Amino acid sequence: MKSSAFLLAVPFLLGTTALVHAADPAQAVYIDDARPFFSLTGTVGGVVMDLPDGGGLFLGEGADDPNDLLFGGTVGLSAAAGTGEVFGGLQGFIGLNLFGTYAYGDFNKTSAFTGPGVVVMQGGAGPEFSIITISTSSGLTSATASVNSTHTNPQGGGEDVVASSSNGPGIGAEDVAYTSNAGVGNSFQWGGVQTGVSATGGSATAYAALADTNGGVFIAAGNLDGLTLTQDYTTEVIYAGGDLTFGVSGQNGTTTWQGYVGPSYRYLQQRNSMNSTLLVDVPEYEDLGEFPLFSMTSNESYTSHYAGGIAGLMATIPVSATSAFTLGVEGGAYYTMASMDSDGQYRVWGGSLEDIDGPGPLEPALDGVDLQVVDADGATYEADTIAFAARGTAAYTMAIAQNAQLTFSGSVDYLSAVATAAVNTSISGYDGDDDGSVTYQSGGSNNRIAWGHMVNFSGSVSLTGQF
Repeated sequence: MKSSAFLLAVPFLLGTTALVHAADPAQAVYIDDARPFFSLTGTVGGVVMDLPDGGGLFLGEGADDPNDLLFGGTVGLSAAAGTGEVFGGLQGFIGLNLFGTYAYGDFNKTSAFTGPGVVVMQGGAGPEFSIITISTSSGLTSATASVNSTHTNPQGGGEDVVASSSNGPGIGAEDVAYTSNAGVGNSFQWGGVQTGVSATGGSATAYAALADTNGGVFIAAGNLDGLTLTQDYTTEVIYAGGDLTFGVSGQNGTTTWQGYVGPSYRYLQQRNSMNSTLLVDVPEYEDLGEFPLFSMTSNESYTSHYAGGIAGLMATIPVSATSAFTLGVEGGAYYTMASMDSDGQYRVWGGSLEDIDGPGPLEPALDGVDLQVVDADGATYEADTIAFAARGTAAYTMAIAQNAQLTFSGSVDYLSAVATAAVNTSISGYDGDDDGSVTYQSGGSNNRIAWGHMVNFSGSVSLTGQF
């Protein structure tokens, strides 16, 4: 006896293979019930990925911090086999899906700040152990700014720096810059404070940077008028995985429903490379000299493994005797393990203001600061969490031969936990004026890995054959 089932393998990009049935038996391709069917699907497509921003934050007018979308391609291979009737007329099936995706982005951003704001740029996981506190305030006839920075580097050295400036009630301006190192060439601090009072009111700004062999950080807060930051970096992502699903399908009128569950695995690798230097050239309040220059380059790599399970439901509606439209939803939960590796280089040089040369009071440095370089080889950090996934899919399938179909599909995928660098910063104020404070901490009990979400938009073309 022959069955009256037209078997369309509907492959979903990054999804699970399931089976649909035609509504009209007279137009069906007849499959022998005496032997299980088998289908194989190949998929190619494109993907747009939106990953979490990491390693810094930008607040204030002029900040160029848009979403950095990645573009790439994906390939997939799916197989499905029928297992016969399971109960109540429902047909069973088993599916296997494998996929691999590569996405890339090359970005160049320039932020030209105006007015009050905050910038925090972290290289890698940040320095070994540091606490940086910045405070600024200004009024019509006064301005104050201070930096307090404490640091212990991985080799046991370190530097403590305190810098402050105030102006008012008379008109005037002051720039106080500093550099400091532990005397062993494996870390340094850089920064300064600026205050000024003019006929239009007061203004206050503070900067701080710190680097050691684990990583570095740059912070600016207060009136950021004239500060320009240029970043040139690339991001690469490899996303791959597989699902083994067990499901049933049944018909309700002309609509075929399929449900499935099964174990699932995902692998995600991200690499962020700041190709050219983040160069900080501070705009001075005075014309008597210049702040030393600060620069940083960094490379960060995150590797994440997701082990869990998925469940999904699909509805297929025939459009004609040889075509069908399918809508599907899927959810998943994963235990997630992530690791982070980083390296980079941090430099400070030049300038002609004041300098701290090791612990001690401010000293003149009119000849500038000799080049100081710290190479960071980073350290490996690990973290784990629970991630949740969701997917929505729409597909159109048409028969192109007796045992072959072509499918066009689009999907949106969400993953709740994607590793990024933790930037442990608290900010208060800077809401329309220079009044506020910033506290940054790294090391100690602070987490080095944070979690953000990922959203993927994809489109694909699939070819399916039954055997």
